[in-house]
Amino acid sequence: MILLDAMKNYLHGLEPFAPFPIVQPDFAIDGPSLNGNRWHSEIIDENESAQLYEQAVGEKHEHRRYHSWELVSERALLKECDLSFWKYKGATIPHDLFWFFDADDMERSTRREICLTYQGHDYKAHLERERHLLGRVRIFWSTDLQNTLAPLSQSTEKQIARFYRLTPDHYQLTFLQPETIAADDNELQDTPNGHIDGKSIREGKKTYVYSTKYERSPKNRLAAIKIHGTKCMACGFDFGKFYGKQGKDFIEVHHVKPLHEVNGEMEVNPETDLICLCSNCHRMIHRDPHHTLSLEELKQIIAENRKKS
Repeated sequence: MILLDAMKNYLHGLEPFAPFPIVQPDFAIDGPSLNGNRWHSEIIDENESAQLYEQAVGEKHEHRRYHSWELVSERALLKECDLSFWKYKGATIPHDLFWFFDADDMERSTRREICLTYQGHDYKAHLERERHLLGRVRIFWSTDLQNTLAPLSQSTEKQIARFYRLTPDHYQLTFLQPETIAADDNELQDTPNGHIDGKSIREGKKTYVYSTKYERSPKNRLAAIKIHGTKCMACGFDFGKFYGKQGKDFIEVHHVKPLHEVNGEMEVNPETDLICLCSNCHRMIHRDPHHTLSLEELKQIIAENRKKS
């Protein structure tokens, strides 16, 4: 019953205890949504309390929006960049996202140093909790990083900051332009080499080929990039870093189960069914028409050949 007692203390710490009937507490501020009556009157044993707790934690980490923030996975968080984001070198973090920055237990009027990595360089940043009643937590970064981001702040295109959690004190920062990503359709189709349906008709030196194209959702592509980022998940290549503006936000999205192997339409989970690859790795994953490599197989090939070089 230790876990049960701990959970009761947690709930009581968020809302003043009241005699039955108890009003369901509002956990939209500091924690997951749980039914107060359920916890106080219907829990049968510690196993059931553990199951309810796991369910609550799962709901807390679900993909959802919090005003200008969007949680896309347990490790990836997006922030729409408004005027204040650039002006004050920081942003206010919603209470429901304190856990992402490990700020749940921060005392009021305190700060904690963290590191933001942007384009391969580390920059100082910190979390700061206010002293007044609201106790808001804000993230601020150094002037050095702000100066580096200056060109982005002047852009007329919508910018989305992506915080990828490496450790509770270290985050990778990248920026996405959703319109550019959604409009970029110049990538390899998930069809193996030589897989062509229909007939070829020869006229002089010209050959007309009729093939099957599998429809893909631009929304799923954008969702996958929000979750996984624009670095190749196999070799780590970054188009933006290597090609500058020309390569910004470019990456190819690969279906773990190729669409041509699916009989009919399928539901796609961008987090588990899609991965982001550079053009080379995407080609290599499809090189053998009889066997589409898995991400793990391709990463093993890369690791083995890097050792030889």
